[in-house]
Amino acid sequence: MRPPENGRLSELAQVIQSDDGTIINLRLTEDGYWREKASISKIDPTLIDVLIAYEDQRFWSHGGVDLKAVFRASYNFLKSGRITSGASTLTMQTARLINPALAQRSIPNKIRQMIEAVRLERHWSKEEILEAYFTLAPYGGNIEGVYAASEAWFQKPPKKLTLNEISLLVSLPQSPERRRPDKFPAAAFKAKQLVLTKIKDRLNLDESVFAEVVSEPLPVRLLRPKSIAPHLADRFSKPGQKVGKTSINANWQKQVHRILESEIQKYPEPVQTAAIVVERKTGLVKAYVGSADYAALKRKGANNYLSVSRSPGSTLKPFIYGKALQRNLIQFDHVFEDASFYRSGYVPTNFDNTYSGKVTLKDALLRSLNIPALIALEELGPDSFETELKSLIGHTPKNNKRAGLSLAVGGFYLNAEQLAKLYLTALDPGYAIDLSFEPINPKAFKSTDPSLFYEETSKQILHLLIQDLPNGERVAFKTGTSFARHDAWSVQVYDKYVVLSWLGTPDNEATEILTGRMAAFPISNEIGVALGLKSPKFPTLKKEEVL
Repeated sequence: MRPPENGRLSELAQVIQSDDGTIINLRLTEDGYWREKASISKIDPTLIDVLIAYEDQRFWSHGGVDLKAVFRASYNFLKSGRITSGASTLTMQTARLINPALAQRSIPNKIRQMIEAVRLERHWSKEEILEAYFTLAPYGGNIEGVYAASEAWFQKPPKKLTLNEISLLVSLPQSPERRRPDKFPAAAFKAKQLVLTKIKDRLNLDESVFAEVVSEPLPVRLLRPKSIAPHLADRFSKPGQKVGKTSINANWQKQVHRILESEIQKYPEPVQTAAIVVERKTGLVKAYVGSADYAALKRKGANNYLSVSRSPGSTLKPFIYGKALQRNLIQFDHVFEDASFYRSGYVPTNFDNTYSGKVTLKDALLRSLNIPALIALEELGPDSFETELKSLIGHTPKNNKRAGLSLAVGGFYLNAEQLAKLYLTALDPGYAIDLSFEPINPKAFKSTDPSLFYEETSKQILHLLIQDLPNGERVAFKTGTSFARHDAWSVQVYDKYVVLSWLGTPDNEATEILTGRMAAFPISNEIGVALGLKSPKFPTLKKEEVL
């Protein structure tokens, strides 16, 4: 006999869970079902016992067809002229779930079911047959499989269920629409009671337990999870990427999404926004919102703006100064001459087209002055520094064109994920970090390889990022505004996390309204407040380094 075809078993919904198992995004199968692959090890053993006791007592011993049940059903039919008992085993039921064409009631179809059941038993173990049943069994509406059913009816996985819940799940597949407790509560209650009555003696249920379970109420609503991570779902749709439990904090994801939805109302179409929250030292992504509204057509919300390469504005300046400090090209109390800058036809200016004369390193960074950063980058050697950055973020450009000195003023394009990784690397030297969506990042570890910065340099960078807000709050952040205000960025550093926010237009158009300080920073700051993030422990520098 040829092996059975998997068919619908391989057509599964995409389900993404948060770090605590909460479903944060659900995408149905192409035929419109919420169907998840079942694993016996993750199903309540009592559910399996009750199902077998109710549907197929000799499941573990027969070869797909229960001959005793067939003879009994045939005898009763001949005697009474009507069907009084069934002979369909769980294996036969599984066969017609795999191939719905076998479900039509007829004697030829029943024979075909038996043949398919025998074939299943020859090629699959009993556990595999049960897993197929628990993957495909219908539970009302577009709910198929016990995982989806348990989440939809009880808002929990099927690992730990009450006997009341189990009884409903066992009764539903025989008539999934007519026994739905939300639409036909009386029929659902009667079906549950029938299951309990039939298994009472077989499972030695105590009379008091039986009475208590019979009286317990059934759910009145079928709930489907709200999808709050559609861009993450797009990201996981690539071949070979797993879907399931992730590093995302469900509550944080909701909070960040809510903030972006609110903030984007301040800006005209097509301006869009995105944000990411990443844990330091591990690279675990705790919130990932690729746009304010996935369904927004004019703002092109289905685009993932966290993965699109854009000009980072001034957000790379801390790395330029950090590398120059580490190589002793400048000192922490260095004073730059902020004046006109001309190199082989390249004549950059500051954002406001003015010059400030002598400025300290910290003042130059806080004010995002371009000329001091260009001077420092020129001393470093722009090509070698760019090569180092590309190596860190895994940057693979489409051509070999280099940013050169324009790297200091936004000419080195990268995406939000890559920018976040650079900040993680700079803030916590000695850790080899990649962003990870898995609950535990297998790539985050203490590394002996050379880091972008030494520990002391990292402290200096954090010290440079410290700013005092008008309300007296001391925070650490860096903003960036790209040329013609195409993009606005804010990277805010907290004790254990980095929050990055971005605003721009879908087609990278110039605007007159976007700046990092006035547009992006309020968003990153509001996210930090909403999530209860703590400011970093501001480092104490060596005496000779303090201004």
